[in-house]
Amino acid sequence: MATSLKILVCGDIQGNLDTVFSRVQKLLKKGSNFDMLFCVGEFFGDEKSSHENWLSYRNGTKKAPIATYILGANHPDHVAQYDIGSEDGFEFCDNITFLGKKGIFTGSSGLRIAYLSGCESPAGSGPGPKHCFTPGDLQALTVSLNATGNDFGGVDILLTSCWPKGVTLYGNAVNSEKCKGCGSPLVSQLAQALKPRYHFAGLEGVHYERVPYRNHTVLAESSKHATRFIALAPVGNSQKQKYLYAFTITPMQHMNSSELNKQPPDTTECPYKTKNNKPSANNDVGEQFRWNMNYTDQSRNRKRKSDNNNYRPEKKQARPQDWSCWFCLGGEKVDKHLVASVGHLCYVALAKGGLTDNHVLILPIAHHPSSIALPDDTAEEVEKYKHAMKEAFASSGRPCVFFERSFRTDHVQIQVVPLPMGTTSEDVKSAFYAVADGNMDRQGKRSPLELTELPKQTDLKQVLAAGCPFFHVELPDGTRLLHRIQRHFPLQFGREALCSKSVLNMPDRIDWRSCATSRDQETKYAQNFRDFFKKFDFTFDSDDNEDNDDDEEN
Repeated sequence: MATSLKILVCGDIQGNLDTVFSRVQKLLKKGSNFDMLFCVGEFFGDEKSSHENWLSYRNGTKKAPIATYILGANHPDHVAQYDIGSEDGFEFCDNITFLGKKGIFTGSSGLRIAYLSGCESPAGSGPGPKHCFTPGDLQALTVSLNATGNDFGGVDILLTSCWPKGVTLYGNAVNSEKCKGCGSPLVSQLAQALKPRYHFAGLEGVHYERVPYRNHTVLAESSKHATRFIALAPVGNSQKQKYLYAFTITPMQHMNSSELNKQPPDTTECPYKTKNNKPSANNDVGEQFRWNMNYTDQSRNRKRKSDNNNYRPEKKQARPQDWSCWFCLGGEKVDKHLVASVGHLCYVALAKGGLTDNHVLILPIAHHPSSIALPDDTAEEVEKYKHAMKEAFASSGRPCVFFERSFRTDHVQIQVVPLPMGTTSEDVKSAFYAVADGNMDRQGKRSPLELTELPKQTDLKQVLAAGCPFFHVELPDGTRLLHRIQRHFPLQFGREALCSKSVLNMPDRIDWRSCATSRDQETKYAQNFRDFFKKFDFTFDSDDNEDNDDDEEN
């Protein structure tokens, strides 16, 4: 059986050696037999007293209670401390060792550790200051990986002083404004290449444990282990944030793949994979694409929120519109009597031939072919509407389902269908799988559709290429199913599943065209939905009320 190791990692010590080693000594006395201590961030302090204390460790008067490994200088003032030996690493004194400027080593236990000292050089690709690393250092560090061929699976631990740039993307928020844009792009590249199971960093003055991220693309690559990024605060910080992290680890080379690659439930996409998730470009394309907010009389007396929920006030946008599109709000073909709510970038409309009288659509105001093509701000407002819909239907005890078919349509349509009270996600999931399994092709032959359950927090942009046709459904509990459309696909698939006996039990309403109703009835349904949704509609002021109708023009 493989032996696990107990590891300690410390943030910026800044010369406070006695504080750290005293705490480690207490842990050891309590029976916590740690194997080693790694230190990230600034190890040395600037005060004279910390320098004198360091000399007491150098001359043997004091001794570290455990094997301690440190990174190199992060500031030019501390470079001299490391000039006594090689940049490839050396032993300062008993139990305190400088790892080196960069490197990867495997211990006798099989634990594989990579490290990179210093900060990113401002000199770019040229030679940098001694306390900095350059692209050339990263290249040298990764050369050893090439020798392993395609079998390289990653490292157990990565130690850097700098944060990786963009690490908070897809993850939990960091409680520091300065950290939201901090970090080194080179460290991000290194982390993506090395695929560490644990990545530790310091320097930014805060403790931050990011939710794990995966090192593979869902549905496109075989499963790999997840990475945990952990930033540690300085020793003795006034906010009493965590500076010492303890964990137990079994070297990956001693683990079977199923155990190693098990994904924690909160695992996200890799924050450094940006190929299919590029930042939104400027969408302003000219005055000819302005859209008109005066879509119907019901909009005239709306008050827009300017400070609640961070909602931005209404303003004209220069975003592309296709005047011949049935769903571009500024187009000529839009049935404006169906519109129930208009946001800044999206709107809600009653579905024609809906499964129920409050079956609605969430649509972008501008012309976008699918949800994976939406700019970030528009996608954010879609999610805001989805949240409001869940709350609205939950208020009457009903769950709801969201689905999108990006096939034979050129404008995003997120279908929102409320379900009967008591309907479970398992009921809906079983219905979709049953209809998918019984699918028939155009020749009448059974042709099952493959539905894949997506891991939580998976971004569709990470698993689907731009322009790829797909069907995606989100169940009441957040479970999401995806089908990549290859050739033939039944256009009414989503409706057919929801019309199943175990869900809506409406076999006669599978085809929306057979559910057509009069314009007057549609207008009535739309008004009823507006009244129902108004309490949850973030585009309304909380003090907006029905009396506003008295002020409308006759």
